[in-house]
Amino acid sequence: MGNKGKILVVDDEESLREICREALVEHGYEVVEAKNGIEAIECLKNDKDIDIVLSDLNMPEMDGMALIDYINRHNLDVELIVMTGFGTIETAVEVMKKGALDYIPKPFYLNHLLVKIDSAIERRQEKKQRERLNKLVQILKLNRDLNAKLNLSSLLNEFLFHVERTFSPDGTAIFLKEDHTYSPSRIRGEFKKNPILIKKIKEIAEYLINKGGRSLLYIPGKVEDEDLMANGKLADISKQLMICPLISKSGIIGAVCLIRSLDSLDFNFDDLQLLNVFCSQTAAILENAQLYGRVLEMNREIIRSLAKAVEAKDSYTKGHSDQVAYYAVKLGRKLGLNSDELDKLYWAGIVHDVGKIGIPDNILNKPGKLTDEEFEIMKRHPVIGKEILSQIESLKDIMPIIYHHHERVDGRGYPEKMKGEDIPFLARLISVVDAYDAMTSDRAYRKAMPPSKAAAILEDGAGAMWDEELVDYWLRVLKQEKKI
Repeated sequence: MGNKGKILVVDDEESLREICREALVEHGYEVVEAKNGIEAIECLKNDKDIDIVLSDLNMPEMDGMALIDYINRHNLDVELIVMTGFGTIETAVEVMKKGALDYIPKPFYLNHLLVKIDSAIERRQEKKQRERLNKLVQILKLNRDLNAKLNLSSLLNEFLFHVERTFSPDGTAIFLKEDHTYSPSRIRGEFKKNPILIKKIKEIAEYLINKGGRSLLYIPGKVEDEDLMANGKLADISKQLMICPLISKSGIIGAVCLIRSLDSLDFNFDDLQLLNVFCSQTAAILENAQLYGRVLEMNREIIRSLAKAVEAKDSYTKGHSDQVAYYAVKLGRKLGLNSDELDKLYWAGIVHDVGKIGIPDNILNKPGKLTDEEFEIMKRHPVIGKEILSQIESLKDIMPIIYHHHERVDGRGYPEKMKGEDIPFLARLISVVDAYDAMTSDRAYRKAMPPSKAAAILEDGAGAMWDEELVDYWLRVLKQEKKI
């Protein structure tokens, strides 16, 4: 069945661990085992791929509560499910307050356990997708805010604001090239209190720059760099450290350095990758704050990534966003809309379904008809889309289109049950072409309809589901292109 995820089973009863392991492995999971909290901590230190900790509470040496406290104290990125044969309602409440995702009293049926594990994995995957999406949003925000600043000092301050908000370092330093040397242009947090540390970090940054602009992730005893360890550059550095170069078209113009204490949440390679993206965007803007065209195109690629993130969840809608954008612009041109309106239609089409990133896969890809309860969940996607886009200033103009593209002119749509011309005009337009493309495309629950049938449905629903005049114009487009 493939590897659906990795589960750490923690219980002092070997027989129970074996039963859980066999059931989980057969169900497609990879399993590691520990007989108490101490062994579990070692597993978590050595294996960063663990998704779920399934732990007993009553164990020798270190019990489940102490393990939960350790996980919370170190902000470990795992989901926790607790099982115990001595549970009470008070115990269940306590572990849930401490952050446990679920609670299973012993004895339990294996099928019940598998359902709990599957649900936890699904929630974890959805959380990861939201985190990836949030990173894209953070990059968009960075580009937007940096482009609002024209002088070097303002740009550096804005960049630091985004870096510190995103990574929560204990200290931040930016070194910029001046003539043939690199000088600290900004020093914040712990670096300001420790001139010896900043001197050592500057030497490391210059060494990495001279090596071609290498990035560095260093966590003493966990993630180390053989080259820097061998030449002693990391001697006496008892902090977590990330260093990324600022590379522009003309070459390396500086470096950004972040530190955290060893007691804080570990930096990871995803953090390093995101910091590298931040630095690559910022270096170009620092070198030429007026290079708006390139940044705009970069933003648009990221906007496409928002749509692709949705399509990755549902293979049946692959290309749907591009097609809706194409149809929307085509209909807009037929109506004689101006370039600004056409631009809004295009980008609204690209991200109109971005809110589906928050809809569970089992609902999004269900092969049959949705239940009433499932449909209510599906109806939340315009609301989720609005929440995502509201964070991005440059997309606020298209937010009403996204939010209202499932309204009906008879007032029976969602999310606001708006009627007729109260619905934004461009949202009414997107609604028509979105429905047409959905009907003429394969979906999980049905095959694609012929264009003529889809056109007939649009015609029947004109004046109730869709704007009658817009449907009429769209049918003219289809007839002109001999689609119907």
